[in-house]
Amino acid sequence: MRYLYTALIPFFIFICLTLSNPCLAQDSLQTKAGRLWIGTRTTVSLFGDDGQNIGRGAGGQLRLRLAERVNTEWFADLISTNLDDIAYRTDYHIGWSVLFYPTPPLQKFQPYVLAGHCFDYTRVAKSGKDGIRMSRWSAAVQGGAGVHYLPVSRLDVSLSAQYMLHLGDEITAHESNQVFILTREKEPGFEGHLLVTLSASYDLIGLW
Repeated sequence: MRYLYTALIPFFIFICLTLSNPCLAQDSLQTKAGRLWIGTRTTVSLFGDDGQNIGRGAGGQLRLRLAERVNTEWFADLISTNLDDIAYRTDYHIGWSVLFYPTPPLQKFQPYVLAGHCFDYTRVAKSGKDGIRMSRWSAAVQGGAGVHYLPVSRLDVSLSAQYMLHLGDEITAHESNQVFILTREKEPGFEGHLLVTLSASYDLIGLW
């Protein structure tokens, strides 16, 4: 069930292609303020300096364009990560980002930079069924860059990469002498993870 959104992305793209009106001006819709976009997304998360712990997840998003060069993105994600085969980490992200477009659209492509904030609920549990687990709430900030691709009017496929920096306690899992240990760092941590997100969005309606 946690990868249901990922499986539905091709179906979502097909529906958008079917419903899109090719007679509408693509550039004017893409840059017009007040447009509300709705979409689905899939994310890969890389933890640690060695990049060994790779998380995968899915979610949904809304975009509300405020001006020709400024957009906002409101998102919710669920990401699961296997931590060295000894534990599983589940992250729930609810947050927002501001997207800034440094250049006008380049044909069907629109590059952007982004920065934002989110609330994060994390649960780490030992692999198996013994129920040993620990959880915490924290906040995070994120920044990065991406590009929109508009294959037809009213449909947007985007790829972005951003670094998310958690501002709060961190939960770690390790084994010592075959004993499973969960620890929570009480000092504020500044470690984060790289997120690579592929999304598809449909231009739903103009609000103003």
